[in-house]
This record gives sequence, C-alpha cells and structure tokens, in this order.
Amino acid sequence: MNAFDGRFAALQITGRRDYQEDSFGLLDERGLGIEDSEHAMLLVADGMGGHVGGAIASDLLCKTFVEAYPRSSGLIVDRLRDCLETANAAIVAAVAENPALDSMGSTLVVAIVTGEGLRWISVGDSPLWLFREGQLSRLNADHSMAPVLAELVAAGRMTVEQAAQHPSQHSLRSVVMGDEMPLIDVSSRPVALEQGDRVVLASDGLLTLDEEEIADVLKKTRDAPLEDSAVALIQAVEGAEHPYQDNVTVLLYAPTAD
Repeated sequence: MNAFDGRFAALQITGRRDYQEDSFGLLDERGLGIEDSEHAMLLVADGMGGHVGGAIASDLLCKTFVEAYPRSSGLIVDRLRDCLETANAAIVAAVAENPALDSMGSTLVVAIVTGEGLRWISVGDSPLWLFREGQLSRLNADHSMAPVLAELVAAGRMTVEQAAQHPSQHSLRSVVMGDEMPLIDVSSRPVALEQGDRVVLASDGLLTLDEEEIADVLKKTRDAPLEDSAVALIQAVEGAEHPYQDNVTVLLYAPTAD
C-alpha cells in the first residue's frame, strides 16, 4: 500500500521477504475529525511474531490508535499515552480470542503535528527523524540493543567490530505485545517545525541505509514533490541489494508552511 497527498508520502516494499509485517497510517485534520488549521497523525508499526501474527499486530496497533485518538481528550502527551495503552490492550484482547497469536507484537512510532509543533510516542526501534537544512536528526529513542552496545564501545569494553557482529544487536528491549512496556519514549515538549522541514518515519528496514545516505537522498530531492523523496529512498534501499532485506516502510510529511 502506498499513499501520496501533497503533505504526505508513503511507500512500502517487502524486501527479500514474501510477506509484509509493516503497517502505517496517515491522517490529516479532516481524517481525525479535528477543526484545526493543521493537525496530522503519522504512524508506523513493524510487526513480529511470524508471517500472520506480525501483520495482525502491526495492523491492529495502527487501526486502534487511529480510532482512539479522536475520542481522547486532554493534553496531547496524555492522549498519546492513553492511546498507546488502548492499543496495547487490543493486543491482549486479540490473543485472548486466538491464543495462537500469543507471541505477536509490534514496534510503534506515532507523530502528531499541530500548529505548536511535532510531538511523538514510540516503543521499539522504528525511527522518527527531522530533516532540516540538509541535516537528519533522530528524535525518538532506539529501544533495540544497538545503543547499549554503542555505550560499551564508547567505554572501551567492546570493539566496533564486535558490536557490529553481536547476535543481539537488533534485539528489542521494549515492544507492544500486551505486556508491560519497560521503555516508552514520549516527547517532553513540541518540536517547532520550519518551512522546508521534512518529518520522516520508517520501519527499521530503511536502516539498510545509514543516516548520511538517507540525508543525501533527501538533499537531492528536497525541491521535488514529496513523492519523489519517498521513491528515491526506496530505490536506494533496493540498490543496496541486501541479501536479507527486511520489509521497508517510509513516511514523509511536509508542514503546510512549506
């Protein structure tokens, strides 16, 4: 499934897999039922738990969050937390109905854009970046083992090569699967957006490219329609020809000020 609509662009590929476990959502103020000059939601969920379970989990999280958000109230940070708990409870209910799905779960990253700026909530390793003036900055926390291994390298307790080859490098320390979530990243304050900014959400399949390569693609396409940036990112992943390429989902958002 792909989506293009001026402010939004989204593309997915399955990579070297024959099934898709990623899900995404894109809603503007009309889709959210909110009367606001700018109020948008972007979601990416990267499922796990097998061919069927992973796809069900990611789709369920996105749909539940999208349905719960317009019904929530209060500060946006509280709404995000409440919707995450609702989505987590939906996993519990689905597993209770079908115990064969017991091991399913998913990462989840949700970005909310209003006139005040960008806010987010995330669990897992699906990245959220801000691209501004040629620089790509990750906004949300990485709940995989990669940052832990990087700290060991910085402390001199492990070499860069050992960290890169560590079998737990991509293991997740927190995931949405109906249990307690030990790590949840929630923005403490809105990040103001500027003309020319690009908000980027993705599944970790995009990390076949490093951040410099992602930024380079966005630099080369920054004056083109948003759709062209999404296509170019996917083409760059495909061009890398990774033998075990994971599913890839890329979402881009351009503020209306642009």
